Amino acid sequence: MNKRLSILSVLAVLTAFTLPTIASAEAPKSVVHDIRGNAVKDARGNCVRTDIDADSEECGAVAAIEKAHTKLASVYFDFNKATLTKKSRATLDKLLAHLKNKKIEAVTIAGYADAVGSDSYNVTLSAKRAATVQAYLKAHGFKNSNTTVRALGKTAANASCKKLNDGKLHQCMQEDRRVDIELNGITK
Repeated sequence: MNKRLSILSVLAVLTAFTLPTIASAEAPKSVVHDIRGNAVKDARGNCVRTDIDADSEECGAVAAIEKAHTKLASVYFDFNKATLTKKSRATLDKLLAHLKNKKIEAVTIAGYADAVGSDSYNVTLSAKRAATVQAYLKAHGFKNSNTTVRALGKTAANASCKKLNDGKLHQCMQEDRRVDIELNGITK
């Protein structure tokens, strides 16, 4: 009986020490490796992969890419205006500094308006706001041939500002008077 207990206790100790090691082992990698642990490359210098959709920086040539349609900045406007405020220019300057020396696949500049006014007026106003942001970025060195400008008017107005007076109403709807800058595929 004592011999069985000692064998069971040895097995229990071994299990206690080996299971955490097995559980913490790395997941299989998506890149094929040679016997020395180096990534295997094809004739063009690309890594040989076991999973085509997996992202890996292991090969050195693969760059990290931010998610598609990343909203990087929102610029806000005064009521019924399409001119940049001092704060908006500062936001765009920070964005320009962030994007310096980065390859960008596509840019979307989307203008919005609050719910005050007609649909046609708000579409025109949001188009002017988006064009203002595009002109500012272009004037400050941002050139991307694949830029889309969208005017969405009040279609995305979401501020819930019911039962407010004029001054408080306009202040509440500030979030809807904006231009969002979205980028697709920023290579770091």
